[in-house]
Amino acid sequence: MAILARYRGDVPNPYTNWARSVRPGMPAELSRDLVDAMRHRDSLLLDPGFVPVPSPSRSSITDELEHLRATQPRNDRTDRVIGLLERYWDWAIAPHWGSIRSSLEEETLFRGRTLVVQGPEAMLHELDGRVMWSHPTLTAPYHHDLDLTVTQSQLLLVPTVFAGGLRLFGRQEDAMAMAYQARATGYFHVLSESVLNQESDDRLALLLGKGRAQVVRALESPQTTTSLAGTLGLAKSTVSQHLTVLIDSGIAWKQRVGGRVFYELDNDGRALLGRLGQPSRVARSSIPG
Repeated sequence: MAILARYRGDVPNPYTNWARSVRPGMPAELSRDLVDAMRHRDSLLLDPGFVPVPSPSRSSITDELEHLRATQPRNDRTDRVIGLLERYWDWAIAPHWGSIRSSLEEETLFRGRTLVVQGPEAMLHELDGRVMWSHPTLTAPYHHDLDLTVTQSQLLLVPTVFAGGLRLFGRQEDAMAMAYQARATGYFHVLSESVLNQESDDRLALLLGKGRAQVVRALESPQTTTSLAGTLGLAKSTVSQHLTVLIDSGIAWKQRVGGRVFYELDNDGRALLGRLGQPSRVARSSIPG
């Protein structure tokens, strides 16, 4: 809602296509009472503490809304806000939830693997390098200074595709939650021209072929065959062939999460990408005669 409220015209990437599909025809009640209301600083749309710290026990929007109804004071205003949020979900999020969920599952897999292999410091550093853990202090950018003492508490990292680079904090009795912008994958992935149109001095493409080099670059973060095919504009069968070769050669690995299979570069693949991933910068010159 804040993204739609901030940009009255075209919304920048990676939200452009989403906003273009959501904004036209949005019911007037949602535009007026949710989106427009967020443009006014004196309009308190959601009371402090209204949004609870996420819990794995609430795995759907229905569960979340029922939790709000059970924990918030019952009055006309609360009932109306919850009803508006439910309608907004149905209008703006539900049609895109499959792709959004896929992006978040990829993000969770990536963070979990980094945590297991490299430890919490490396995992937090991956959140753009500005989130740092030095026992017993967690330092993270926020829109104003916070100095909170939390003991005997869990730190929940909550990926979202709509944070827009902000850190969103929530706190309850035994948990502190920090929501952050997930890596741009799946539906919200914006592939740069440098990935799609490599120059002739692309050493990785010369070694592996253009299509397979594109797959290797895309596998810096976990991806499914479907998301790779959609992102790169390749047939799923072609992507599957590339993935088979990369796995057999030890460059990539795969892991099943629920009903999806995710692929990601292994250590050898990351080393290869680090060495050959960028086009050669060696200047061409004539050989003295």
